[in-house]
Amino acid sequence: MRKRGALIFDLYGTLIDIETNEEDLSVYAALSRYLAYYQVRIGPEDLKAAFFGEISLQIRAAAHREVDVFEIFSTIMHRHGGKRFPPEEALSSTVLFRSLTMRRFGLFPGVRAFLEEMSGNFLTALVSDAQWAFAEPELRMLDLERYFQSKIISSRIGYRKPDPRPFEAAMRELKMHPEECVYIGDSPERDLQGARNAGIRCVLFGKGAGPFGGLSPDASFNRYEELYSILTGLLPA
Repeated sequence: MRKRGALIFDLYGTLIDIETNEEDLSVYAALSRYLAYYQVRIGPEDLKAAFFGEISLQIRAAAHREVDVFEIFSTIMHRHGGKRFPPEEALSSTVLFRSLTMRRFGLFPGVRAFLEEMSGNFLTALVSDAQWAFAEPELRMLDLERYFQSKIISSRIGYRKPDPRPFEAAMRELKMHPEECVYIGDSPERDLQGARNAGIRCVLFGKGAGPFGGLSPDASFNRYEELYSILTGLLPA
């Protein structure tokens, strides 16, 4: 039996309540000490400068180009360690970096109950501007993977919102058309504009839910309990 439609979700700031601090020099001090065990010699300030420098280089390559933090740490380790490191060693450094930056992490209230109920009636997907090295294990940590038939992570495909390609990739995997989908996010600039670029209706979550660039969301909500009735009016019964 064909499902009623598709709900496509942003991840961070929409399903996952998260705060990180990539500016904290103590993060780079701890990571510098860890990298020394691999004979990668770079001090905290130089490591921080190298990290943000590589981000800038990748972003400048193309509009809406997504960075890959795993590739950034692979590059830094090679440059300052004098050799190519196995992927698992670069990945362990990347994950350690994430854990050191984390200040808050968990689901917003009502998310799991909402996904449990709605995944039986709708196809569900993720379209997230995120680092695969972070997002994929964090989905498993919170036991969210099982709710989604499609997971489009920007660093996997190389493009970030508001580029329409991540949304189009999710719709291809779900075999759904734009008019059958609703995107649920929290950023007017990235989520609302990106959904509209792909021809998808958009519902925004949280305090920042408002218009952007002449575009307005189809609805907004502050608690997941409010979303049930909103979707009833947007998708077929």
